Amino acid sequence: MNSSDRIAVQRYAAAYNGLSASNEESARRAADLRAAQEALSAVRKYMTSPRVSSEQKKQTVKDALQGAPETASFVELLIDAKRYGLLEAVTRRVGELLDERLGIMRAEVASARELSPAQKKAAEEALSARYGGRVEASFITDPALLGGLKIRCRGELIDGSLQGRLAKLQEELTH
Repeated sequence: MNSSDRIAVQRYAAAYNGLSASNEESARRAADLRAAQEALSAVRKYMTSPRVSSEQKKQTVKDALQGAPETASFVELLIDAKRYGLLEAVTRRVGELLDERLGIMRAEVASARELSPAQKKAAEEALSARYGGRVEASFITDPALLGGLKIRCRGELIDGSLQGRLAKLQEELTH
């Protein structure tokens, strides 16, 4: 994505998010936009094809999003601006803005094996304490880590994995 697209994503997401007066309304709008993006993902090639007219694309949106007219109008605005291809990025950014509004930080925790519910809770609590706010983590398994954890949160990478320690040791020994 080029810088012009990144700026457009920021602006569209901020405008969409700005329509909400309350946290509840913001959460509803974010959920509506996620649902719209998922519903339209099956026809992505059609929606991004230059051979399909804007009117045909808008009719597809109206048909797919009958229960969410405000969201349909927003997607139609993206079509009119020839920015429909940014829908996924705008949806992701709207989710990030909602998290900011609610004081939630997201983290990704990778481990060599599946963590127990107690370990997942302990990891979220430790991250919440470290970052001074509510952290909600997604957990993935990566057998290549061999052991330990690799955590990404707020642009920071905390590599406590055995794989990372071995790589660091190798680097120290070779330099």
